[in-house]
Amino acid sequence: MARKGHTAPRGASRGGPRGLMPALGAAFIGVLLLGVIVFRALTGLIHDRAEADAEALLAQSEATIEGWLGQYRALPPLYARDPRVVAAMKGAPRPGDLDALGRELAEWNRIARTSDTYVMAPDGTTVAASNYAEELSFVGRNFGFRPYFQEAMDGAPASFFALGTTSGLRGYYLSAPIRDGAGGEVLGVVVVKVSIAALEAVLGEGAHPVFVSDEAGVVIFATQPGLRLTALEEIPPEARARVEETRKYELERIGPAPLEGQAGGGWGAPLLRAPGIGEGSAPQSYLSHERPMAAEGWQLHLLYDYAPVRQQVWTLAAALIAAGIALTALAALGLQRRARLIQRLADREQNQQELERRVARRTAELTEANRQLQVEVEDRRTAEETLRQTQNELIQAGKLAALGQMSAALSHEFNQPLTAIRTYSENAAAFYEAGKADRAAENIARVLRLTERMAQLSKRLTRFARRSGDDVVAVDLDSVLSEALALIAARVERSGARIEISGRRGLWVAGGATRLQHVVMNLVGNALDAVPPGRAPEVTITLTEDAGQVAMTVEDNGTGIPEEALPKIFDPFFTTKEVGRGLGLGLSICYNILRDFGGTMRAENRAGHGARIIVTLKQATDRQMAAE
Repeated sequence: MARKGHTAPRGASRGGPRGLMPALGAAFIGVLLLGVIVFRALTGLIHDRAEADAEALLAQSEATIEGWLGQYRALPPLYARDPRVVAAMKGAPRPGDLDALGRELAEWNRIARTSDTYVMAPDGTTVAASNYAEELSFVGRNFGFRPYFQEAMDGAPASFFALGTTSGLRGYYLSAPIRDGAGGEVLGVVVVKVSIAALEAVLGEGAHPVFVSDEAGVVIFATQPGLRLTALEEIPPEARARVEETRKYELERIGPAPLEGQAGGGWGAPLLRAPGIGEGSAPQSYLSHERPMAAEGWQLHLLYDYAPVRQQVWTLAAALIAAGIALTALAALGLQRRARLIQRLADREQNQQELERRVARRTAELTEANRQLQVEVEDRRTAEETLRQTQNELIQAGKLAALGQMSAALSHEFNQPLTAIRTYSENAAAFYEAGKADRAAENIARVLRLTERMAQLSKRLTRFARRSGDDVVAVDLDSVLSEALALIAARVERSGARIEISGRRGLWVAGGATRLQHVVMNLVGNALDAVPPGRAPEVTITLTEDAGQVAMTVEDNGTGIPEEALPKIFDPFFTTKEVGRGLGLGLSICYNILRDFGGTMRAENRAGHGARIIVTLKQATDRQMAAE
């Protein structure tokens, strides 16, 4: 006989099959929304990384082009001052009178590995040329319509890209005026033509196509043959008139560039369809990046291969779909088990007396509370372990982020010595062939010094990037400052900053060298960022010692720290920088590093303007010094 007022528990009806489907649908929608948010965030990171890589490659390509062209700029002024050239032009020569000078020009042309070298009279007629003995000799031809001749006759060195009117080959022309003594009358013009095929070969060694367009929008040289001498857009009438006047190239041969815009996928940069690398390659998708080359009036373009980026996005999407399916399946399983448990409890409670039902419910609540307490204890223990591990990972991530910020400057630091090494090597070969062994040895010695400089910079980067240990040892603070400032030397030089170290030197502290380098780099980097544009950064590092404690004070001449931000300056993810310039983790990581070493860090504002960060560390003990 049923007891009066006895009913099934409220959860029984909602926990049955009918209540399972809405809960399962809500869980699926939640997982779907979470997956969309995570996908968009990670996709943005993938594209941001590709954009940064493309910009670095673009800067490297620009430096390569400028360095390659720059090695030939000194040749025309050097030739123009040669006494044999000046003497030959004083006599108002005619074509065919200067074959002896032509033979000398041919020898210079061979040594410098240029395409052609020739001398022009004031009326624009070529009177001597390195190809004087060839069928298509320049001797007797008039190139007075060329801008490089006109500008040189006005007394200034000039440069110009064009197709040769005689050979029909592309070339970069450099010219200089021939004067009768310093500041004297212009007797003629000496011209050096450089073939750009070698430059295209150097640029073609990269994984991403590169091409350059001139002021008319015509591709003058490119790593992809199909892009050469094509127009990116319709050539304006005034530009067409200028091309025809200078005979820069034949306009009827200039067709549209095989580039086609695409929608989507590129985020910040346009997405283009262009020919692939290599002969007969199928068209591919590229992210288009460009920057002006102001010195020449050109535009440098980089086609960043989009296939790897798209592959990463698809891989990410597949991983998120798989994770979503797994989470939904787990949610469904959990909800189903919960529904079955509720149903079983409801069936049992219906056959028990009211007192037994209350006792069973109370027992179940106590059991669940005990289980939750055990789970919370285990979660807390796991969270503490994760916190310690995360701190170490954040230190390493901060170091890698610092290396990423230095990548563009370091590319410039490495590219300059590499360009110089190539130039010195070519000069050494030329001197050796000319029988000047001492000059060749001098160039080789310069190459050795440059390689030693690159090796020292690489060694510092390797030591800094290596994962640091947790041991507290005796550390030479002077060595830490020297290594840290050397790693960010390129950034300091680029900002025009002045860094001064004063106070007690030769101090040893208890800590870890690599992690203390990270602290110094972060503090100096923040000091540079705090200085507004238009003001030269000034950073002062002062070292003091007192009662077994070593203090390092870092001061800047920036805008200071807002008073309301001072209490929160060391909190994780708190930052006073603009959006996109920091995550707010740098000072928090440094604070925890110093705390692990038994040290402290505090911030305050200087009188007038600027901020001051005071770092204190324990002085190394005699035992630590002996162990070190």
